[in-house]
Amino acid sequence: MRSSLIAIFGVFFVESLVLGNWIPRIPEVKAALGLSDSMLGICLLAMPLGSFVGLLVAGRAVERLGLRDACRVTLPLWALLFVLPALARSAPALALALFLGGVSIALVEVAMNTEADVIESALGRRLMSRCHGFWSLGSMAGAILGSLFAHAGVALVTHFAIVLPLCALAGYVLASRLPPDPVSTPASAPPDVATPLFRLPVPAIVALCAMPLGIMVVEGAFIDWSAVFMRSVLDASPLVIGSAYAFFAVIMAGVRLSGDRLADRFGDLAVVRASGAAATVGVALFALAPNVPIAYAGAALSGAGVAIVYPLAVSAAARRPGRSSADNVAALTMISFSAFLLGPPLIGFLSDAIGLRMALLVLAPLAFTTVLLAGEVRGRASSRPA
Repeated sequence: MRSSLIAIFGVFFVESLVLGNWIPRIPEVKAALGLSDSMLGICLLAMPLGSFVGLLVAGRAVERLGLRDACRVTLPLWALLFVLPALARSAPALALALFLGGVSIALVEVAMNTEADVIESALGRRLMSRCHGFWSLGSMAGAILGSLFAHAGVALVTHFAIVLPLCALAGYVLASRLPPDPVSTPASAPPDVATPLFRLPVPAIVALCAMPLGIMVVEGAFIDWSAVFMRSVLDASPLVIGSAYAFFAVIMAGVRLSGDRLADRFGDLAVVRASGAAATVGVALFALAPNVPIAYAGAALSGAGVAIVYPLAVSAAARRPGRSSADNVAALTMISFSAFLLGPPLIGFLSDAIGLRMALLVLAPLAFTTVLLAGEVRGRASSRPA
């Protein structure tokens, strides 16, 4: 089982490592293509659209491939496809590249989160928060690595051509070490009746899916706009630009790595409420920051706030009544992860209208909705294996 833990932690790490390399280089792509904030927002919008398309079929596709094979196919695919944004020479080309990336990351998300729940159940103790802690560590490591490449003046194409194929190889090797899928003989449908590739989520999962939306928007905003904010508003250096998100990510990782113990001690409801409040205050502080140290403080509080909510929601979704855990996780991911990707493009449109500070400030009341909907996780802890 130790090998399985290393493998699933590594899969989460590698998936976000790819995305982390992209974060500090977004301002460079924006400048190279001569994009306004709103045009950059339109390009970034392609990624949630691609993610939505991928999530429409992710549950069934993962079930048909099997969890281990789904991870070792989709994780390298995600890494290799994300070389394409570096090759874009126009806004439409960038949008298309991000759309394809969105499709592939949706498949990875469902496969690895469902696999994490299976391993968690086999162990009989919480694991999901630590998995997402390694996701945060991967995004932090990627952001630092991307900042170093940018600081050294390495071209984006060269950077991605070196790093992302290595990520693809590492992802395949790690996913191959996941435990084999259990052999099952479902009694629901006759073997000659094909199940549809896409099915709507069941009603029991809809309200839970809405609970982490505000938190996911805040996390997505830090990924796509913290670097732009640090550069255009606070006039930070390239190294500081990347380290701001890395600081956000390391705080988030630290909280996630201890999140399973926190939830066991205080209960899911209290943790979600406290997290929503921290994210609300943190993103407001970041948006209003007059200097880099205050921005770092806002990033830290936001990172702590967004850390645990989504992992708790994933575990809750996997155990809600429904057709299968993959279907439920796909439904949660479709709604909340689309918000994670959809929020940043909308910030671009708002930024052109009211400025980037005010656009980020709008996220504070959105984050507070997680506090209001926190009751959706109530009672899940009692169903968790001891």
